[in-house]
Amino acid sequence: MTENRQKELFLDILEKNIGIILKISRAYANSVHDKEDLINDITLELWKSFGRFKGESKISTWVYRVAINTSMNFNRKKKSDKLYFSPDLKQFESPNWVTEPPDPSHSEILYQCIDKLNQLNKAIILLPLDGNSYDEISEITGISKTNVGTRISRIKEQIKNLVASKIKQNGINRITEYMAGIR
Repeated sequence: MTENRQKELFLDILEKNIGIILKISRAYANSVHDKEDLINDITLELWKSFGRFKGESKISTWVYRVAINTSMNFNRKKKSDKLYFSPDLKQFESPNWVTEPPDPSHSEILYQCIDKLNQLNKAIILLPLDGNSYDEISEITGISKTNVGTRISRIKEQIKNLVASKIKQNGINRITEYMAGIR
């Protein structure tokens, strides 16, 4: 395959699977800047491993696996980096291809709760949202199909509790703010 053909094929795969990359980066990155960095890292890792993709699994499975592994490595590296100064990055605009349409508040609460999960559980709970079967999730994560089902049930319960706690906390905060405004 010529280099130009390889680039065209890669860009086509990237375009068809950008939703996976955006979803994984949103779940694993806490700021717009980190999300941009993670998307770049995932794209680079996909390109570096593109020549080794043998087609034994679906392309989307390969993209998920690379994206999740890259995200886990990104967070491990980030934890080891010490940040002493954190400017307000909200003033910088993000490129349009990185941002997604604004989500309703309940979706934001869900992502905040997913962010509290450990790395593997984040991956496991995001994969069925894209319609991946337990077999595909097992292939991507490397855990057994039975374990996938068990973990998904436990993660759903954990998220349900986190969301309930968050909603309760937000309700109390709103009441407190309201009461403070009355005084």
